[in-house]
Amino acid sequence: MTLFYLKLIVTPLLMWAISLAARRWGGLLGGLLSGMPITSGLVMTFLCLEQGTAFALGALPGALGGLAAVQATYTFYLLATRRLGVASAVLLALLFYGLAAYVFTHWGNLYLSIAVALLLIGVLIRASGREPRPDTLARPRHRFWEIPLRMVSATCLLMVITSLASWLGPATSGMLAPIPVIAWPLVVFAHVQSGRFGMAAMVRGNAIGAVGVIAFYLVLAGLLEAWGVAITVSLAMICAVVLTVGLATVLRRR
Repeated sequence: MTLFYLKLIVTPLLMWAISLAARRWGGLLGGLLSGMPITSGLVMTFLCLEQGTAFALGALPGALGGLAAVQATYTFYLLATRRLGVASAVLLALLFYGLAAYVFTHWGNLYLSIAVALLLIGVLIRASGREPRPDTLARPRHRFWEIPLRMVSATCLLMVITSLASWLGPATSGMLAPIPVIAWPLVVFAHVQSGRFGMAAMVRGNAIGAVGVIAFYLVLAGLLEAWGVAITVSLAMICAVVLTVGLATVLRRR
């Protein structure tokens, strides 16, 4: 019951904080925060505590495959919206994510997933940085229900994945861990409210944050058995934050 209440409290609070940060400081920071291993970190932590470290380690290849699928989906969406409307592009992107996640998880491997994810991260950073800045930026109109809806969505997804983990198995549970339940609504809302430039800034932040997610998973893979859940997850999160902030700083100076 303690773990249940932790899921019920921590997840919506994180979504609330990230949504407010994105609203206050803009799409790039919102993308960075939502792209970091927050939802996926919570999922992996609860999988460790509820299913054991062996199960969590078995889920890591699927998680990295899912992360590669997420980056492929962002690339697809960024390109598709040059010709399609938001609604059509979102629907096709979600279908594309399901296909890509299945392919990477069941037919790929750990190293292929990492290589593809890093390649797509580079593509996204380069492509999103080339979006022309409009002469005037429209002031986004925020709906009162946006943040509560995101909080409920993130919490429900975490509950479903961790509750069904023993039935889904480690591969599928891992594949579902990096689903951008926080980032994806932010990207779509940014696109609707601020146009392609706002959406591209959010995607760019997510791509930069994904480098930290890869580091997070690799630290788990290397240290979880030897160092235990608490120390390993803490170190993995620190590595993810340091790497993400460092990369963002370097890219900003350019």
